[in-house]
Amino acid sequence: MKILNITNGDGAANTIKQSTLPGDVLPWRDPMHHGPFPAGLSLSELGNLRAEYLAGPDADATDVKRDFQLRDRHLKAAPSYDKVTLWFEHDLLDQLQILQLLDWFSRAPMEDTRLDMICIDQFDEKQDFKGIGQLDADQMASLVPLQQPVTATMLALATAGWAAFRSSDPRDLLEFLDGDLRELPFLAAALRRHCEEFPNAATGLTQTETQVLNLIGQNVCTPRELFLQNMDMETALFIGDWPTYQIIDTLCAASIAVCEPSPFRFPSLTSDAPPTFDEQRVSLTEAGRRVLSGEGDAFGLMRHDGWLGGVEITSCDAIWTWNKDTAQFARRTL
Repeated sequence: MKILNITNGDGAANTIKQSTLPGDVLPWRDPMHHGPFPAGLSLSELGNLRAEYLAGPDADATDVKRDFQLRDRHLKAAPSYDKVTLWFEHDLLDQLQILQLLDWFSRAPMEDTRLDMICIDQFDEKQDFKGIGQLDADQMASLVPLQQPVTATMLALATAGWAAFRSSDPRDLLEFLDGDLRELPFLAAALRRHCEEFPNAATGLTQTETQVLNLIGQNVCTPRELFLQNMDMETALFIGDWPTYQIIDTLCAASIAVCEPSPFRFPSLTSDAPPTFDEQRVSLTEAGRRVLSGEGDAFGLMRHDGWLGGVEITSCDAIWTWNKDTAQFARRTL
């Protein structure tokens, strides 16, 4: 039997390759919880856009685009396999990848291909389970009995959820969340966490920015510890180290926090650079203390310039905000 295994990233993909599990392995490499996913683009067009975003504004995206093109060509070959198995977990990144993949499979000629999925939120031998990337080869292979066929209902839910995620109006996501999502049991919680990354209507900070600012207020002062302790505050894995450092940089640029020595420096990609990253110490400014205490908000301080799914969030226009108490979106003119 010709089998294709698809999973999030290289960690889990390499474990599948090292195991006794048969078949080819396709890692789905895209941190989808940040950056643009506008509606109306094909898989290849979206791949090019994501490559440019992930490469950065001043970088050559050629290599990243090639990786996306190779990924997409492999996916388009999926109908030539006898079986495709999706290996995922419960966090937002994996749930978004499931939406994208199942939306694509809903239109693929899969009549002669069996489509299964393994998606877990716990593993008995891992008390602090974060994701399948923690498992060794034998543990990964032990998940095979948990595979379930992807149903027509799952495909329809994913198509609707993918469209809602890519909509320019985040209220479409709330309408989707009002539906029956039981066949994708981890999706609702993951998408609600996504909603919390819109600026809070009361504070002007996202949930992650709020968590990082609270940690700084508790004298967690090194960038590395801020990343690690912020990760521990999540019920499921959320953002990685580099996006966390970008948030620290943004808080410092807004004079909500201050870094010594200044300006904030990201980890060096070269081994011969001075170790300034680990020497940095981050603390609150007076403005940061006011925001943290509720005496002020960050709307006039933070510069928002990015995307969440299909919603462009920019400080030069009316901005979508999230009211945590009512669980509703509303526009705020800055």
